[in-house]
Amino acid sequence: MNELPVLIEPYSQKKSRFKLRKILTFLVAILIGLSPALQTIAQGTSPFYWDFINVEIDVQKNGDMLVSETQKYVFTQPHTNQRYRYIPLDKVDKITDVTVWENQEQIPSKTGIKNNQIWIKWQHQLNAPEAHTFVLKYRVIGGLHINDSGDKVYWKAIFANRSAVIKNAKIIVRLPEVLSEKIQTYKSFGFPAKAQKINSTTVEFVAKKAIPPQQEIEVMVLFPHNILDVSKANWQGTQLHLQSTQLISFPFSVLLGGVISVLLGIIFELPPLLIVIMFLLLVVGLVNSSSSSGRGSITRGGGGGASGPGGPGGPGGGGCGGGGGGGGGGGGGGGCGGGGGGCGGGGGG
Repeated sequence: MNELPVLIEPYSQKKSRFKLRKILTFLVAILIGLSPALQTIAQGTSPFYWDFINVEIDVQKNGDMLVSETQKYVFTQPHTNQRYRYIPLDKVDKITDVTVWENQEQIPSKTGIKNNQIWIKWQHQLNAPEAHTFVLKYRVIGGLHINDSGDKVYWKAIFANRSAVIKNAKIIVRLPEVLSEKIQTYKSFGFPAKAQKINSTTVEFVAKKAIPPQQEIEVMVLFPHNILDVSKANWQGTQLHLQSTQLISFPFSVLLGGVISVLLGIIFELPPLLIVIMFLLLVVGLVNSSSSSGRGSITRGGGGGASGPGGPGGPGGGGCGGGGGGGGGGGGGGGCGGGGGGCGGGGGG
């Protein structure tokens, strides 16, 4: 009679350990699936915000786009005096003629290319609390989408990777006079914006309310093919290969997620329902990881903290944090391919 508890106790402990392994396995699967969301939540609070960002895109007869970004920063507490902006190059041939202005005067700036993105950095006096308005100007070569069905301006004018809110935003797209009354359609993607045609060559997009971090606005304006004497950009020749790679990534994620789920199910004798849930979470996590790596993301620094000298991926301790931090831009999210498939985006701070 005294031996019965001795026989039952080890079995009870073994059963408890088995249940614990099930729970831990399930929690690991959840963490893998939710890792992109947890990364976003982990970003810090920004010491500034944008009162507005206004973007003007002037399409030239040769297909180049002259872009002007007017950004008003409002600093609410002491912060680094170094600002950054970076733009993915996935769907442009190159970006040139970069300048930065404040109070109608050009100020020193530096540019560089890393991880298929161009980054811009500049410094300024700062004695918070105060506001600064900067104008970034650059030429986009090979940025139009040229197709037989129609040529398009596709541009992520408001970048997503930042930890600071943008109170107001406006994007204006101007086409050359040769395209007067030729605008076929126009729309925006991402954060809600009101779109309206201003005149025969101009379209305006205005954000309906303040744009929170991790939200972007991409604009598209379509006009007839062959009016502008522009050939397809170099990047369009490689687009088909990139699309094929993306099509392969999803089946691979499903296969890998299935193998991992079945193996864990066999090892820990998990119930079928738990295996299915774990499989779905693994697939979501793998697909998100594949998508993020495929965007040519720039190396990130501490998410949202003050960036050191060197800027996004440049020399020094900078790197891109979540766009509100220390002038560090966010990672490569908001890069090419989201929304309507345009380029632009990137980050800034």
